Amino acid sequence: MSLTKHTYRPVNWNNLDAFANRMNRLFGDAGFGNLTYGSDWVPPVSVEERDGEILLTAELPGMSEDQVEISLENNVLTISGEKRETRDEGEAGGKFHLVERSFGSFRRSFTLPRTISAEGITAEFDNGLLNVRLPKADEALSRKIEVSRRN
Repeated sequence: MSLTKHTYRPVNWNNLDAFANRMNRLFGDAGFGNLTYGSDWVPPVSVEERDGEILLTAELPGMSEDQVEISLENNVLTISGEKRETRDEGEAGGKFHLVERSFGSFRRSFTLPRTISAEGITAEFDNGLLNVRLPKADEALSRKIEVSRRN
Protein backbone atom coordinates (compact mmCIF):
# COMPACT_ATOMS: atom_id res chain seq x y z
CA MET A 1 0.00 0.00 0.00
CA SER A 2 1.35 3.43 -0.86
CA LEU A 3 0.56 6.79 0.65
CA THR A 4 -0.31 9.76 -1.48
CA LYS A 5 0.37 13.26 -0.25
CA HIS A 6 -2.61 15.60 -0.55
CA THR A 7 -1.92 19.29 -0.99
CA TYR A 8 -4.70 21.61 0.15
CA ARG A 9 -5.69 24.22 -2.41
CA PRO A 10 -8.07 27.04 -1.51
CA VAL A 11 -11.32 27.24 -3.48
CA ASN A 12 -11.15 29.52 -6.51
CA TRP A 13 -14.69 30.92 -6.73
CA ASN A 14 -14.13 32.28 -10.25
CA ASN A 15 -13.47 28.74 -11.49
CA LEU A 16 -16.62 27.49 -9.75
CA ASP A 17 -18.71 30.25 -11.35
CA ALA A 18 -17.30 29.37 -14.77
CA PHE A 19 -18.04 25.69 -14.14
CA ALA A 20 -21.62 26.48 -13.07
CA ASN A 21 -22.17 28.55 -16.22
CA ARG A 22 -20.84 25.70 -18.38
CA MET A 23 -23.18 23.26 -16.67
CA ASN A 24 -26.10 25.65 -17.20
CA ARG A 25 -25.26 25.82 -20.90
CA LEU A 26 -24.95 22.05 -21.15
CA PHE A 27 -28.17 21.21 -19.33
CA GLY A 28 -29.98 24.34 -20.47
CA ASP A 29 -29.85 23.16 -24.07
CA ALA A 30 -31.38 19.85 -22.97
CA GLY A 31 -34.10 21.66 -21.01
CA PHE A 32 -32.79 20.83 -17.51
CA GLY A 33 -30.85 23.95 -16.49
CA ASN A 34 -31.62 27.58 -15.87
CA LEU A 35 -30.24 28.92 -19.16
CA THR A 36 -33.57 28.69 -20.99
CA TYR A 37 -37.06 28.01 -19.70
CA GLY A 38 -39.46 26.54 -22.23
CA SER A 39 -38.27 28.93 -24.90
CA ASP A 40 -39.50 28.99 -28.45
CA TRP A 41 -36.26 30.70 -29.42
CA VAL A 42 -33.07 31.81 -27.70
CA PRO A 43 -31.49 35.12 -28.69
CA PRO A 44 -27.71 34.98 -29.14
CA VAL A 45 -25.66 36.70 -26.43
CA SER A 46 -22.04 37.81 -26.14
CA VAL A 47 -20.27 38.55 -22.86
CA GLU A 48 -17.17 40.78 -22.92
CA GLU A 49 -15.00 41.60 -19.94
CA ARG A 50 -13.53 45.08 -19.90
CA ASP A 51 -11.35 46.92 -17.36
CA GLY A 52 -14.16 48.19 -15.14
CA GLU A 53 -17.18 46.23 -16.33
CA ILE A 54 -18.65 43.21 -18.03
CA LEU A 55 -20.75 43.97 -21.11
CA LEU A 56 -23.54 41.54 -21.99
CA THR A 57 -25.01 42.09 -25.47
CA ALA A 58 -28.13 40.29 -26.69
CA GLU A 59 -29.39 40.34 -30.28
CA LEU A 60 -33.13 41.01 -30.26
CA PRO A 61 -34.02 41.94 -33.86
CA GLY A 62 -37.56 43.09 -34.47
CA MET A 63 -38.14 43.86 -30.79
CA SER A 64 -38.46 47.10 -28.86
CA GLU A 65 -37.40 47.94 -25.32
CA ASP A 66 -40.96 47.58 -23.98
CA GLN A 67 -40.96 43.89 -25.03
CA VAL A 68 -37.89 43.09 -22.89
CA GLU A 69 -37.70 42.63 -19.12
CA ILE A 70 -34.51 42.43 -17.06
CA SER A 71 -34.46 41.31 -13.44
CA LEU A 72 -31.84 40.53 -10.81
CA GLU A 73 -32.50 38.14 -7.94
CA ASN A 74 -30.02 36.22 -5.78
CA ASN A 75 -27.13 37.23 -8.04
CA VAL A 76 -28.90 35.82 -11.14
CA LEU A 77 -29.56 38.23 -14.01
CA THR A 78 -32.57 37.21 -16.11
CA ILE A 79 -33.50 38.65 -19.51
CA SER A 80 -36.92 37.70 -20.81
CA GLY A 81 -39.42 38.85 -23.39
CA GLU A 82 -41.59 37.93 -26.30
CA LYS A 83 -41.01 38.49 -29.99
CA ARG A 84 -44.33 38.60 -31.79
CA GLU A 85 -44.88 37.34 -35.30
CA THR A 86 -45.58 40.16 -37.74
CA ARG A 87 -47.30 38.22 -40.52
CA ASP A 88 -51.02 37.57 -40.75
CA GLU A 89 -52.31 34.16 -41.78
CA GLY A 90 -54.48 34.17 -44.84
CA GLU A 91 -53.32 37.45 -46.40
CA ALA A 92 -54.83 37.86 -49.85
CA GLY A 93 -52.53 36.76 -52.68
CA GLY A 94 -49.75 35.46 -50.45
CA LYS A 95 -48.53 32.16 -49.11
CA PHE A 96 -45.31 31.27 -47.33
CA HIS A 97 -42.99 28.64 -48.76
CA LEU A 98 -40.29 29.01 -46.11
CA VAL A 99 -40.23 30.74 -42.71
CA GLU A 100 -36.89 30.68 -40.84
CA ARG A 101 -37.52 33.64 -38.57
CA SER A 102 -38.02 32.83 -34.91
CA PHE A 103 -40.85 34.11 -32.75
CA GLY A 104 -42.15 33.50 -29.28
CA SER A 105 -41.10 34.01 -25.70
CA PHE A 106 -37.61 33.63 -24.32
CA ARG A 107 -35.88 33.65 -20.97
CA ARG A 108 -32.11 33.64 -20.39
CA SER A 109 -30.50 33.61 -16.95
CA PHE A 110 -26.89 34.27 -16.03
CA THR A 111 -25.24 33.73 -12.67
CA LEU A 112 -23.19 36.83 -11.98
CA PRO A 113 -19.76 36.62 -10.41
CA ARG A 114 -19.44 38.05 -6.91
CA THR A 115 -17.23 40.79 -8.31
CA ILE A 116 -20.20 42.63 -9.89
CA SER A 117 -21.71 45.71 -8.24
CA ALA A 118 -25.46 45.07 -8.55
CA GLU A 119 -26.41 48.68 -7.76
CA GLY A 120 -24.68 50.04 -10.87
CA ILE A 121 -26.17 47.71 -13.52
CA THR A 122 -27.61 49.61 -16.51
CA ALA A 123 -29.28 48.52 -19.74
CA GLU A 124 -29.61 50.24 -23.12
CA PHE A 125 -31.63 49.11 -26.13
CA ASP A 126 -30.67 50.39 -29.58
CA ASN A 127 -31.55 49.08 -33.03
CA GLY A 128 -32.28 45.50 -31.89
CA LEU A 129 -29.26 45.23 -29.57
CA LEU A 130 -29.63 45.08 -25.80
CA ASN A 131 -26.48 46.14 -23.93
CA VAL A 132 -26.40 45.35 -20.22
CA ARG A 133 -23.45 46.94 -18.41
CA LEU A 134 -22.36 45.13 -15.26
CA PRO A 135 -19.83 47.27 -13.36
CA LYS A 136 -17.17 45.56 -11.31
CA ALA A 137 -17.13 46.22 -7.58
CA ASP A 138 -14.30 48.43 -6.33
CA GLU A 139 -12.61 45.51 -4.59
CA ALA A 140 -12.51 43.59 -7.90
CA LEU A 141 -10.68 46.31 -9.81
CA SER A 142 -6.95 45.90 -10.17
CA ARG A 143 -4.74 48.57 -8.72
CA LYS A 144 -1.04 49.18 -8.37
CA ILE A 145 0.46 48.98 -4.92
CA GLU A 146 3.55 51.04 -4.31
CA VAL A 147 6.50 49.38 -2.61
CA SER A 148 8.38 51.66 -0.25
CA ARG A 149 11.87 51.32 1.09
CA ARG A 150 12.16 50.55 4.73
CA ASN A 151 14.81 52.53 6.61
